Amino acid sequence: MENGKADFSRIEPCPCQKDRIKREKMQSLLSWCELPPETERMTFETFRSGRGLEEILTSARRMATGELNWLTIISEVNHGKTHIAVAICREWLKQDKPARYAYVPLLLEELRRGYQPGSDGSFDARYDHFLNVPLLVLDDLGTENSTPWAQEKLDTLVDYRLMHKLSLVVTTNLSLDKLSTRIASRLMRNGKIVTVNTPEYHKEQ
Repeated sequence: MENGKADFSRIEPCPCQKDRIKREKMQSLLSWCELPPETERMTFETFRSGRGLEEILTSARRMATGELNWLTIISEVNHGKTHIAVAICREWLKQDKPARYAYVPLLLEELRRGYQPGSDGSFDARYDHFLNVPLLVLDDLGTENSTPWAQEKLDTLVDYRLMHKLSLVVTTNLSLDKLSTRIASRLMRNGKIVTVNTPEYHKEQ
C-alpha cells in the first residue's frame, strides 16, 4: 500500500509467512554450517569472559561484525577457542550470512571420501564449498594426520581464501612455528592473532 493505493506490482508475504520463511532460512543456514550438536550453547552470551580473555572476546566480536576478516586463536586444549569460534559462526548466521564450521581432521576425511577412486565423484563440489563459503572456521588446525596430500589441500584452501578476501577463523593448540610454513606466513600477515594463556576454561552448563 502506497499513498493509500494498493501496489499490485509486487507480492509481499503476510507477517506469519515472513516469520516462517525466516525460520526456514535460518534452519537451512544452520544445517549448512554443520555445527556439532553439542555446541548449541556456545554463544557470546555464554562465554565466560574474564581476566586474560578480554582480547579474544573483543577480537571475536570484531570478526562477527566484519571489522576483522581473519582471526587466529592459539591456546592449549580447554581454553575456550572452539566456543568462541562457534559463537562467531552463530553471529554470522543471525545476519543471514552463510558460514561453515569444520573440525580439520573431519574436513580432510570428508574430502578424501569424495577423492578416492570409486567414490561418488563429489570431491570438486565439496572442496569448492570450503573454498568459497563466506566464513570458514578451521577448528583445531594441526591435529590432522599430516600427509603431503592433506597439507597441499590445506595450503591451497588458505591461499585461495586470502586471494579472494574471504573470511577465515583458525583455532590451533600449536605455535605458528609448528604449523605449515606456508599457512603460518599467511596467518601472520593477515588479520589478528590472539594467544590465550589463561587457566583451563570450562563453558557454562
